[in-house]
Amino acid sequence: MIAQAVVYRIYGDALAVLMNVKTRQVTLLQGPSLQFWKECVQADEPDRHHPLYARLQNLGMLGEPAELPPSRPHANTRDEHAHTIDIGALHLWAFKNHIPLSGHFELTSRCNLRCRHCYGLFETKQDTLSTEQVCRILDDLRDNGTLGLVLTGGELFFRKDILDLLRYLEAQKFVVRINSNGTLIDETVVRALQELSNIYRIHISLYSSEPEIHDQITNAPGSYHKTLHALHLLRAAGFDLRINCSVMKANYATYHKVRDEIGDPLGIPVHFDTEIFPRDDGGTDNLVERLDAAQLQQYMRAQTRPNAAAPRPKLCRAGFSFFSICEDGRLLPCLKMKRLSRYPLGRLTEHSFREIWQGSQAVLTLREHINHQLDACDLCELAI
Repeated sequence: MIAQAVVYRIYGDALAVLMNVKTRQVTLLQGPSLQFWKECVQADEPDRHHPLYARLQNLGMLGEPAELPPSRPHANTRDEHAHTIDIGALHLWAFKNHIPLSGHFELTSRCNLRCRHCYGLFETKQDTLSTEQVCRILDDLRDNGTLGLVLTGGELFFRKDILDLLRYLEAQKFVVRINSNGTLIDETVVRALQELSNIYRIHISLYSSEPEIHDQITNAPGSYHKTLHALHLLRAAGFDLRINCSVMKANYATYHKVRDEIGDPLGIPVHFDTEIFPRDDGGTDNLVERLDAAQLQQYMRAQTRPNAAAPRPKLCRAGFSFFSICEDGRLLPCLKMKRLSRYPLGRLTEHSFREIWQGSQAVLTLREHINHQLDACDLCELAI
């Protein structure tokens, strides 16, 4: 049987990508291994005596009832078509082949906080996309090869159907990362999340180790203690966590204490970010929270590690193997373009993902522009 924590996508007769969310192992299958995996997917119980079973079992992709002993590898089971790969190589393959491997999905624009630096407008009283519409979009993404999704909002736990949607994502073999402010995550929610096997990581936003500063930023008294409570609950439940801390004028003097006094003691990594984007309607009133030049320079010096290697350049995958879906079904190359692009690539409430991804003139123009810039790219040896 397929291991519970395994998500996968099959790309025709070319290959299959498998990931054990628990172990983070990623495996690429081609040739005989791909054919056997297709048989495993279709069968109620895979052939344990097949020479490839032990190989996939050792890679963590196939499991079996605890009372059965592990099957022994066949003498001739060496298979060059089943091997683990670096996640970066997988992204490059998807980039070259325009496979929408991963993306962002804004499930709602509603939120229970009103953070002073946020780009949200909070104008809607109801979620724009219904449960049925979200599930239809998820089916579309699955059929087009999407494996990973970052779920965000607004505050996604504001949706009454969020747990049903998360269960549907598990059933459709998506690996998911959750972005949340944590204030709506209680014991009941954590128990429901523990039943899921496809949650890669949960990111929680926290802006200060001091309740007064955090609550002033969120404009929600008591939000600090609710968020901290969620962090403790999730940590005790064994989830992989990260704290996201936006650095702005309001918390500049003490932002580092989020790591020193909360992240490090709890064993949770903290990611600091100074980017603040204009509001979704182009408004700039929230940009007053951006650090000034002197603060930004001081911040950059504080983040520099002695003798640290220069960061490797990153390949932007937007429109090639990455996408973003807005809360109303608009499809964009990236959420950062939400406020920069006057027109979306298309609307998933009107057209299928495949129609937009493969035939939209906006997508094709974007790829042509980027490909032109990559003509002389020496980022890697894969000859993009």
